[in-house]
Amino acid sequence: MQRFALRSLVAALALATGSLASAADLLQVYQEAKKYDATYAAAEAELRAGQEKSKQANALWLPTVKLTGDAKRLNSEKEFGGAPSANTDNSGNQYGYSLNATQPLYRADVSVGASQLNEQARLAEVSFAAAKQDLILRVSQTYFDVLYAQDSLEFVRAQKDAVSQQLAQAKKSFEVGVATITDTHEAQAKYDAIIASEIAAQNELAVKQNAFLQLTGVPADGLAGLPPKMEASPPEPADVNEWVKRAEQQSLSIDAQRGALAIAEAEIDKYRLHRQPTLDLYAQYGQDFNKGGLTANGGTDKTKTTAIGVQLNVPIFTGGATSSKLRESLALRDQAQHKLEAARRDTAQNTKQAFLGVQAGAAQIRALDQAQLSAQSSLDSTKLGREVGVRTTLDLLNAQQQFYSTKRDLALARYNYLLNQLKLSAAVGDLGEKDLEAVNSRLAR
Repeated sequence: MQRFALRSLVAALALATGSLASAADLLQVYQEAKKYDATYAAAEAELRAGQEKSKQANALWLPTVKLTGDAKRLNSEKEFGGAPSANTDNSGNQYGYSLNATQPLYRADVSVGASQLNEQARLAEVSFAAAKQDLILRVSQTYFDVLYAQDSLEFVRAQKDAVSQQLAQAKKSFEVGVATITDTHEAQAKYDAIIASEIAAQNELAVKQNAFLQLTGVPADGLAGLPPKMEASPPEPADVNEWVKRAEQQSLSIDAQRGALAIAEAEIDKYRLHRQPTLDLYAQYGQDFNKGGLTANGGTDKTKTTAIGVQLNVPIFTGGATSSKLRESLALRDQAQHKLEAARRDTAQNTKQAFLGVQAGAAQIRALDQAQLSAQSSLDSTKLGREVGVRTTLDLLNAQQQFYSTKRDLALARYNYLLNQLKLSAAVGDLGEKDLEAVNSRLAR
């Protein structure tokens, strides 16, 4: 018997230890998502590709060297005045190679192209920073979705237990003749409705858990949740215009569109400068071999070539392609300007929405905290009234429903408040792991 008790204690401790080991908080889940999420992995690959643009920009001004070679069979006969004795046969195998080096000296369009490539490299960094912010928001959203689905199911089951007790009491009271069948029917109707709500809540939880697993690769079990009490304060500074101004200066989406506009404007310059002459320094070294040509006794002729100089190219006519591409780049510049304005408007709207979400969320949490206390008092009073006969079963059922509805609204308000805090930081381009750590510190270990 003692050995059985000892084994049970060891098993219980192991289970408790395993549960603690498998529990995860928001920051841990985010770190796992960084290694698992395919969208984030694609953003990392895009960053590596973009970083090569700066090297490509430097390469535009560096010399290019190429080696060429050829081998051919040449059939060549010459006749001089129709005299057979004067005819020559230069047929034979020819082969050779050439080493060429070119160094740009003056190319106006290359300067523009280099600035475009450097801007594309910078935009790769901006895009990756935006991908980080997006992952933080997606992880936080799915994390709180699971917690809220768990809360909803818990509230439904608690309400089901309470209604089940009322249903049993109503049936018993009816059997002994101290209550009407109406009380039983009302409790039964409420119980049946809650059963349907429980099924829906279970399905919603399964959906949210699956979405969480798909994003993070971590099972949504034992997640750290919020404590019963949570402080909520409005944004600081409290002026929404200050936040909009900060977003205009720091927003990643606006920064990305500014970069796209700069690239589009440089593209216009590139095609305008395409008509400019270019000047290159070049050097060449090569050898050609001709076997069976003029050399006597079937020997091999050898020709060595060495050259160094400058080469000037002046574009005159390109068939209209340059003019067409210039008009295309002008239209794309206009498109980039409109996209920049759209990004400004969207950012201002998102900033205001997140600001109001935090501001209203803080006030709503305080109001719902008080509403929950009032709902609890109302429920206690209704229970007492039902016992002394001044309140009906329906009154008690409604009071229970109001109490759990308030708890559910409070849970949702708290999660939305935290999410809006993160969204506000993202709107002004300042969302990072420090913000996630601040939210994570609120979770109950």
